[in-house]
Amino acid sequence: MTIYEKNLKTLAKHYEKMDVLIEDARKKNEETLEIMEELSYDGEPILKIKKDDRICYLNGKRNTTEPAKMWAKHLGKLMPNAPVFLMGMGNPTYLKELVDKAENPVTIIVYEPSFQIFLRILQMVDLERWMEKHLIVFWVKGIEGMDWERLKGLLTSLLRYEVLNLSRHLVLPNYDVLFPEETLEFVQGCRDIVKDELVQRNTKMRFSSLVAKNLLANARYVADGYKTTQLVNIVPEGVPGIVVAAGPSLNKNIKDLKAAKGKAFIIAVDTAVKPLLREGIVPDMFAIVDAKKPVELVQIEGAEQIPLLPSVVAASDVMDFHTGMKFFANEGYQVIDEMLLHHKMEYADVPTGGSVATSAFALLYKLGIETIILVGQDLAFTNNRSHADRTFAEKMEEMDTSGCIMVEGNNEEKVPSREDLQVYIEWYGMFIEGCQKENPNFRVINATEGGAKIKNTEITTLKDAIARECKIEVDIPAFLSGLKPMFAEDRDWAVKYLKGIPDKCTTLMKDAGNAKKLYQKLDKLCRHRNIDQKEYTNLLKKLEKQIQKIETQSMYDLAAITMSEAQYILKNERFLEYGSIQEEGKEIARKGILYMEKVIECASLFREYAESVYTDFE
Repeated sequence: MTIYEKNLKTLAKHYEKMDVLIEDARKKNEETLEIMEELSYDGEPILKIKKDDRICYLNGKRNTTEPAKMWAKHLGKLMPNAPVFLMGMGNPTYLKELVDKAENPVTIIVYEPSFQIFLRILQMVDLERWMEKHLIVFWVKGIEGMDWERLKGLLTSLLRYEVLNLSRHLVLPNYDVLFPEETLEFVQGCRDIVKDELVQRNTKMRFSSLVAKNLLANARYVADGYKTTQLVNIVPEGVPGIVVAAGPSLNKNIKDLKAAKGKAFIIAVDTAVKPLLREGIVPDMFAIVDAKKPVELVQIEGAEQIPLLPSVVAASDVMDFHTGMKFFANEGYQVIDEMLLHHKMEYADVPTGGSVATSAFALLYKLGIETIILVGQDLAFTNNRSHADRTFAEKMEEMDTSGCIMVEGNNEEKVPSREDLQVYIEWYGMFIEGCQKENPNFRVINATEGGAKIKNTEITTLKDAIARECKIEVDIPAFLSGLKPMFAEDRDWAVKYLKGIPDKCTTLMKDAGNAKKLYQKLDKLCRHRNIDQKEYTNLLKKLEKQIQKIETQSMYDLAAITMSEAQYILKNERFLEYGSIQEEGKEIARKGILYMEKVIECASLFREYAESVYTDFE
């Protein structure tokens, strides 16, 4: 059996049909590189690649192993299952040194942009020993199913916040020269994922203290609310949707929106409500997701009756101000989802994208609207302003944008923006691309007339877009007036459920108290010089069972969100190791006791607040 045949067998053992996929790719492969093999000065086989009249060595000619040894030496301690990302495998000594260096099993992702190089390495190096010890994923361009978008999904699942500081990465020598586009895509892709993970964590940290309070306050509106699935037939075929954001370019074309009223489904973001109403334009719906949005932004006569698409954790002051129809979707909050899925109600999923405008956009797509027009969606500081006039101020002042990042613009070559806004720009581009693959007739017209360019959109003026697309009369308010609240026939159940939240909090407090006692027993056990291994194992099993019981509870779900930093500490703990069972057990117990005390504290606060909200709720 050749090395190649043995490797195929090894890969198939770990990944189903990997051998078949490799053989299929080998038959279809077009050789674009000239791969040459020679010996280094120290007698090791090395590869050199000729591409476009350029020759690059993938290994050091004088000493092929020393650079890899030095890299492995400077990696530091590799924690169990922490991810390591390698761009390229044309120099297998790096993978060898990494495998030998790691005392614990680690997760290794190897991205090889050349199937030719991958094939040659399979003929040279036996992978079996390495793959028995570690989880190694070979992602090779040219093999069916191994495209960049799927790799990006894999990287996203691995680059979670709790392991960012434990992960390692390396681009192998000369890969940036031979494969500049793929290398840039890989490096930039990893950076974007890390940036997005940091943005999401910072957002969670910023709002976590408000989420529980807003959710408990807003849950009462679900009892009299509507579900987004009830909107499915709201828009006739051929009628477009319009998302009105509050970017500075809205100043240019807000008056043009009057011509679209009654000929499109117009949904506005919360900050656009005042500018629209002052122009005499009443949107068919407006959206809010921000937990800290000041009510003053929407406090204008008439806004309180406009149908609302809220996040259930949106600012409670705004929810209290609003007295009209509220449409809810499943957002993953267990205590609310239990209501929304009552009696097997249809699941209502609206991807958020992280902002109020992207949520409004996603709703229109989910409703089956095939043409969506974007207005005021600058995602940049057009004319050095952050928002349209009459949002946060009657006349928005110019800003200093000298420290901003520059992105491609709709009307200008480059416009100033922020990194968090860039995340939304990229979300739009990717989401629209996915929608268009699912429905080739789906179109997005960017009629912002300024701001950042969004991929996969048609750019035009709002006036032209309305003249071309808004031709069919539609009466959205009349349709909405015929809907019944989702609990119209079962409101008593919803009221009873909400009034039972304090009891759910009491149950969580009791179960967390029992878990705390088990952690205290573990701590006491681990202070003995000679630990009872059987008792230690039994305690861990009891803890696991008790924690599983806690984690299934809807109020724990809310507590975990509130304690996001504590969650990070516990998750990070999984990747650390200790010198002895006693040390490990004492540290597990210490953090477990502290964590359960916080769970009890959260549950107590939730109970107190829920009692004040729901005691007299009818």
